Amino acid sequence: MPPSNYLAAPRPVSLQAILDESAANGTAPSIDLQWEPFQRHIEAFLTAIDEYTLAARTELAARASDHTAFMRELQAKKEETEIQIQFEREREGEMLATLESERHAMSDLNTSLSNLKSQLQKVQDQSSTLESELNNLRKEVKLEQSKKERQGKVLDEMRDRDEIELRELEEAVGWKVEGIKEDLLLMRFTLLDPNDPAREFSILIDVSKQDYSVPNCDPSLPSLPELVRQLNSERDFYTFIKRVRKAFRGLIPNPTQPSKFDDLSGPGQAQAQTQTQGQGVRTPAPAGGSKFLLSQSVSRSTSSSQLLSAQAQNQNHNQNKDQVTDGSALEGLTLGK
Repeated sequence: MPPSNYLAAPRPVSLQAILDESAANGTAPSIDLQWEPFQRHIEAFLTAIDEYTLAARTELAARASDHTAFMRELQAKKEETEIQIQFEREREGEMLATLESERHAMSDLNTSLSNLKSQLQKVQDQSSTLESELNNLRKEVKLEQSKKERQGKVLDEMRDRDEIELRELEEAVGWKVEGIKEDLLLMRFTLLDPNDPAREFSILIDVSKQDYSVPNCDPSLPSLPELVRQLNSERDFYTFIKRVRKAFRGLIPNPTQPSKFDDLSGPGQAQAQTQTQGQGVRTPAPAGGSKFLLSQSVSRSTSSSQLLSAQAQNQNHNQNKDQVTDGSALEGLTLGK
């Protein structure tokens, strides 16, 4: 509040005038100090002081309350910070331990890396050596393959030639051997019946055991048990074949007139030969004989043992060609039992 609201305008005061006036009036001299405005001013001032003090106290109380709450928050934050600091210290210890462990692991890895690099260099050197050896082996394999191909072509030619000769020989002697299954041989005889040269006489021989057996024979031979007994006793397979053929031949009635099949009583038997007069050479049997047929078809002997040898050779050629055919007629045959 401006001062003009509390005090009157100043006016000059003369003590002499006051004394003269009091003497004239016969009263005691007095000075008008205007106490009431001053008193009101003082009371207003004191009231303002009280209001200010109350407001200040209220403000201080509020600030004290806020300060107390703030201090509590600071204390809580302090405790939380201390806990966090302790936690971070523990983490720092763990991290230091981890760093130390990783440092050792890194050292071990560096050592392992050095060893692996050394091993890699050795492997690369070995790889270079092996690559060189591999190239040499490839060259050798190519040469060997070329050699095998040439041998294969030769074997193919031999097989084809042997198959043709074998068929001619089978047709010439009228005898075929087939492997029915393991340890079973089927022998077919033809050229026995002059009236029907293509007629087949067959016998099935089981060679799976020590003693041979004949499960089937078409047509039946009365002397078959005796022939089998002789085979198991003598162990002469080729003679057994001759005897069987001769027995089949015995089932055919003798023709009324001589025939070219008359001398086919059994392969391997001595053929009738004549000595030319004045010359040291043999002449073949008559044109109707089997020897004449063989001389016209093949240039080898017509005995049963040679036929088995031809079939065995054919089997060997087939085996050398990774079994191009289905095997030989003598597959599984063991004559030495």
